[in-house]
Amino acid sequence: MGKPLKIACIGARGIPSNYSGIEKACEGLYSSLAMRGHDITVYCRPEYVTQSPCAYRGVRLRPAPTLRTKSLDTLSHVAASLTHALIRERYDLIHLHALAPGIFSRICRLSGVPTVATVHGLDWQRAKWKGVASVVLRSAERSIVKNVDQILVVSRDLQSYFRDRHSRATIYMPNGVETPNETDCHCTAVLKEFALEPNGYLLYLGRLVPEKRIDDLILAFRRVQTCHKLVITGEGGYTDPYVEHLHRLATSDPRVVFTGLQNGPAVHTLLRNAALFVLPSELEGLPMALLECMQHGTPAVVSDIPPHRELLGGIPGFDLFFQPHDVSGLHSRLHSGLALLDHYRTVARSARDHVLDSHSWPALAVRTEEIFYQTLDLRERTGK
Repeated sequence: MGKPLKIACIGARGIPSNYSGIEKACEGLYSSLAMRGHDITVYCRPEYVTQSPCAYRGVRLRPAPTLRTKSLDTLSHVAASLTHALIRERYDLIHLHALAPGIFSRICRLSGVPTVATVHGLDWQRAKWKGVASVVLRSAERSIVKNVDQILVVSRDLQSYFRDRHSRATIYMPNGVETPNETDCHCTAVLKEFALEPNGYLLYLGRLVPEKRIDDLILAFRRVQTCHKLVITGEGGYTDPYVEHLHRLATSDPRVVFTGLQNGPAVHTLLRNAALFVLPSELEGLPMALLECMQHGTPAVVSDIPPHRELLGGIPGFDLFFQPHDVSGLHSRLHSGLALLDHYRTVARSARDHVLDSHSWPALAVRTEEIFYQTLDLRERTGK
């Protein structure tokens, strides 16, 4: 380990996580890096910072303003964050997250500050970013390829994409998990609030957005003859019409329960006590929710897309894949999962061992730290 580094994180909403996988990834990575002695600042949306100075798990949280509209929310926040980082501070390295911040990556290059970007997914593919927004995100992707020192990607599928589409080498750095405190897995309040019994429900956990295909899950579940409930945990994000559509689909089935957004202990409890975890997405980077499901040893039913294959395809006995958009296929897998629950719990224990061996945040933080030092060393040697 070299000298402690002063690092700025730009692109996440903030920590602790209460929205999406990027925030969970940042929380796990940066708290581990802070424990290793690095000086980390995460630029946050204002709602994450209630007092100043503010810190969480050894990480400094600095608010940056944002224009709260669907099209300008992220870009305005990134612009304000970078302005402060480049003018008011002297960071050793800037770490960008997601594609959108890449639109400003040339400014990082011209400023002379070494820059690393982590790509969590191809955001221009997401349903909420169409038209001009998709064009901007594609431009951001090209800017990242041209201007940042290193690109980290969270899946092998993304690594292949950047190689084939941009002829740009990237570094595979998957998302990880932290071992939860056991007390965080016994939040009985959330079970009582929604009248849930351990192993008496199926769980979806994540954002309520169209590419997650939660409507397919509700339609498939309605055809399953079971006393189990379907618990849908999460919230939208500028997707109110889709959320309303989900509630309409579920109106005729009292077994479907919407919990809204839940905090850490409640999430761990819901994951630990679910009979099955279900992720029907058509698009993912490397889903944190699925990693955490595997960590808890909970059987999973997932769409057959490359990131899900990457995590579960090599697990002996796992066969609960279905094709995205295939409601009948999803219904069949839900039925099989519930009918052979003891078998799939055994399979899930193998998945848990795999995640704990290969996706530990402390170990991934060491690898990320090495890349940061290599980036600084290359800049120093080449002057570029």
